[in-house]
Amino acid sequence: MKQLKILEIFRERELRNTLLAISIPIALQNLVTHCTSLADTLMLGQLGEVQLSAASIANQFTTIYMVLTFAIAGGTNIMLSQYWGKQDPRSMRSILSISYWLTLLLSLVFVLPALLCPEVIMGVFTNDAAIITEGSKYLRVLAWAYPAQGLANVMLMCLRSVGNVRMAIGVYFASFCTNVFFNWVFIFGNLGAPRLEMAGAAIATAMARWVELITAVIYIFRFEMKIQLRPAMLLRFDRSFVRDFASTVWPVVLNELIWTMGNSALMMIMGRMGRSFVTVNSITNVVIQFTQIFIMGISNAASVVIGHRIGAERYDEARRIARGMLALSMVFGVLAGVIIFLIKDFIIGLYSITPETAALADQIMTLASVVVFFQCMSFVSLMGILRGGGDNKFVLVADVIFLWLISIPIGSFTGLVLQWPPVLVYAIFKTDELCKAVTGCLRIWQGKWVRNVTRGASKA
Repeated sequence: MKQLKILEIFRERELRNTLLAISIPIALQNLVTHCTSLADTLMLGQLGEVQLSAASIANQFTTIYMVLTFAIAGGTNIMLSQYWGKQDPRSMRSILSISYWLTLLLSLVFVLPALLCPEVIMGVFTNDAAIITEGSKYLRVLAWAYPAQGLANVMLMCLRSVGNVRMAIGVYFASFCTNVFFNWVFIFGNLGAPRLEMAGAAIATAMARWVELITAVIYIFRFEMKIQLRPAMLLRFDRSFVRDFASTVWPVVLNELIWTMGNSALMMIMGRMGRSFVTVNSITNVVIQFTQIFIMGISNAASVVIGHRIGAERYDEARRIARGMLALSMVFGVLAGVIIFLIKDFIIGLYSITPETAALADQIMTLASVVVFFQCMSFVSLMGILRGGGDNKFVLVADVIFLWLISIPIGSFTGLVLQWPPVLVYAIFKTDELCKAVTGCLRIWQGKWVRNVTRGASKA
């Protein structure tokens, strides 16, 4: 009953309309993105478990890069949302310029090792020679897409701070069509093209990423009218914002780096427990991400709306909205769990995997139908509410403690030393989600998480 009373906040038409206007387009954008991932796994899955596992492991390196770019965009959005609430687009243009240059520099750090030593990168995650060979083909080609992929994501994600989210749907839909079509052409050798398999999948993905960047650049520098950033401003930005930017963004970047490295460590453990575990985890992740599409939209909407309220110094309203969003995440967590349980047999049937792998997939996806409830809560509370409120350091500490002090050490011991069954090890891997969900809920209820990062702001 208490949760139902908290949800009454959504009867306010202005708030409800704002949340829907942001969350639904972001959900559709995420739907397109995850359909791309699903199409990739389905097509590569037709080639066999080696290729599917190789792409999954190769993408761990790409994921580290992408999560860092998401962190740059996420930290940038904290500042942008609050400055938009303060109605200060001039400061926003300087902040955006800094984030673009940082993203470009970061892309170069990842391009070189992916081009020069992909076998070494693959060897970090697995000792399976066949997977290393196939994954290296994929990674070497995909490296050329990193600058485009990072910049496009930062550009499009930063538009969320001003409620401009529809543009991204069109960009990612064009990317999806490009990726799927050229996957079909180059993976299987259709329309007279050579059959390139893994390399073909990477070529298609790289082409799609450059489509994203070109479209985003044309829109932002030509047609976007709220922030009105223009190319010349990238060189003339106010450099005094660098310190403000660093103090706000670095906890987010460090948080995402530690979290990503932690997930890569989990993938390393899986890679040494067997090919089937890696394959099943890849399939399960796609399904979990698919069911969380709308919760990701809600999380991003919560971050933006709360940031606007804090920038306008409406602190009590921000706290009230946060509690309502947390209750809403529980509702969607239950729905996500039910969906996973109902569709798991159908999804498993889409893949060309062995009966043993299919049986493991059934066990892990059943467990995932419970885990996803806590993932939805932790995602909205930590990534949405607390980050939007500027409480970045708390989120950082929570991720470090629960992932690196619980999930990874206990998971590696039970999986590699005690050699427990994969389904039990998977359950241990996900204990951090339960811990983060509970901790995030308590933090929000205390109400001490509001941080105004704009210049000259009053205390919360």
